[in-house]
Amino acid sequence: MGTLPDLIKTLTREQQALIATVLAFSPYLQRQLEKHPQQLPDLLASTARQTTVLLNSINTEIAAVPDENALLRTVRLIRHRETVRIAWRDLAGMAELEETMLEVSTLADALTGAVLDWWYRDLCSKHGTPRDRTGTPQHLLVLGMGKLGGRELNFSSDIDLIFAYPENGETDGRRTLDNQTFFTRLGQKLINTLG
Repeated sequence: MGTLPDLIKTLTREQQALIATVLAFSPYLQRQLEKHPQQLPDLLASTARQTTVLLNSINTEIAAVPDENALLRTVRLIRHRETVRIAWRDLAGMAELEETMLEVSTLADALTGAVLDWWYRDLCSKHGTPRDRTGTPQHLLVLGMGKLGGRELNFSSDIDLIFAYPENGETDGRRTLDNQTFFTRLGQKLINTLG
C-alpha cells in the first residue's frame, strides 16, 4: 500500500485537506496512521459501528487468541484501531460529542467483556468451573461505574469497575480453588490485561 504520504497523494484535494486538519489536531492519530497507513481509506469512509457489530467483532477476535501474550497484543491492537476510528470521526466532524463518548464507552465495555470471558475460560481450564454449594456455575459480575456506567467515557478516562460474585463455593477441577480466590485472580487478570 505504501507510506502515508504516498497514499495521501492519491486522494482528492478535499480528502487531503481533511487529513491535514485532523492530523494537525492529533499527533496520536498521525503516529498511528504512519504505522498503519492501510487504515486511511476505511477512516475516510468511516461510519459509527453499531454496538452489536462492535461487540461481536471484538468477542470473535479475542476468543480466537491462543495465549496470554497474544491476548495482550490483540487487546492493544483492537484498542488502537478502534480509538483511531473513533477519534477520526470526532475530529473530522463525523460524530457529535455524545456519539463519541458512547463509542468510547462501548469499546471499553466490549473489551472488558471479551477479556473477562477469555480469562474465565483460561482459569476454568486450569482449576475447573467455580460452583456454589448446589453445583450451579458461578460467574464474576463486573459493574462499570462513573463515566463508563454513565456511557460518558472520553479518550483520557480511566474505567472504574466493581467486581462481585454470587456465592461462596469452589471450583470443580483437580486443582480446586475457593470462589473468592478464583474470582480475585480473575479480576486481577482482567485489570492487568486492560491496563
